[in-house]
Amino acid sequence: MRLLFFTFLLFCLACDNPKPASSRIDKIAQAFCECTGPLVALNQEAANLASDTTAQANFQEKLKQIQEAYNNAKECSGTVVAQYGQLKKEEFPLVEKALAGKCPDLATQRDLLREMLGE
Repeated sequence: MRLLFFTFLLFCLACDNPKPASSRIDKIAQAFCECTGPLVALNQEAANLASDTTAQANFQEKLKQIQEAYNNAKECSGTVVAQYGQLKKEEFPLVEKALAGKCPDLATQRDLLREMLGE
């Protein structure tokens, strides 16, 4: 009977453990992914169009879309900075690592990360 009670108690305690809260770095990485994901996708599309000589008109339109997406990303990133603060030098590698798991295309955009969230 004791064994049954002990097992039941352990089961209840295991179920009550909440998920660990996301860290500040994870939250910043997720927000940055959401802010700049469209910009990165448009940049990739433009790079593909740039190599196609028959797509010059589309390329010009893509550049306008990129400028708009950049402005939106900058504004969105401003809210991330307002909420979590600017990243310090030592935090960039941590955010880059978190980005690698959340949005790998963005993890390689170090300059964009520093421009949008850095000091």
